[in-house]
Amino acid sequence: MAKTGFLEHLHPPAMPEERVRFYSTFCLGGITFLLFLVLGATGVVLMFSYVPTATGAAEFFATEAGDLPFAWYMRRLHFLAGQAMVITLLLHVLRVLLAKAYLPPRAGNWLVGLALLGLTLALDLSGYVLRWDAATQAAATVVAGVMAQVPLLGPLFERLVLGGPQLSEATLLRFYVLHCLALPALSLVLCMFHFWRIRKDGKQTSGL
Repeated sequence: MAKTGFLEHLHPPAMPEERVRFYSTFCLGGITFLLFLVLGATGVVLMFSYVPTATGAAEFFATEAGDLPFAWYMRRLHFLAGQAMVITLLLHVLRVLLAKAYLPPRAGNWLVGLALLGLTLALDLSGYVLRWDAATQAAATVVAGVMAQVPLLGPLFERLVLGGPQLSEATLLRFYVLHCLALPALSLVLCMFHFWRIRKDGKQTSGL
């Protein structure tokens, strides 16, 4: 029998009936990915108005995301989609736990899912820091302090996060790049791999 290709794993010609029933998965994984796409689309719009400097951040939030048409709506949608994504992903993880769908042969994909959870929380935090007020600057300082505790590489990670020896506008730029480019790109790659493993691992209840 010929080996099934990557695209057929993502979109197989046929699937077991029990895997497409709503109550088997509640579509929590699919809803989470849909919210991720909404975040990407609205984020691109907001990038036209947001400038990663202290003045730029203050003006962005003071003027309701700038003067682009419907920018204020996009900002609210972006925020709500981000919070909803965290909730649906946590529910998805809980459902997988209750269904014991983390057991072999799906243990590896379970770890990928946990990595996606970590990336989602990192995206939420990095987006919060982009407000760049007193509270979010304190959050960035805490994150840098936590990174500093990593054995051996802690000081390097702390300096990479801060963009220098201490909190500055360079820190804001680092979080901006993480939030808008690095973390979304890594999340998308892991999502594609996660979906592929769901199909490849066969008959189970931890799918979308």
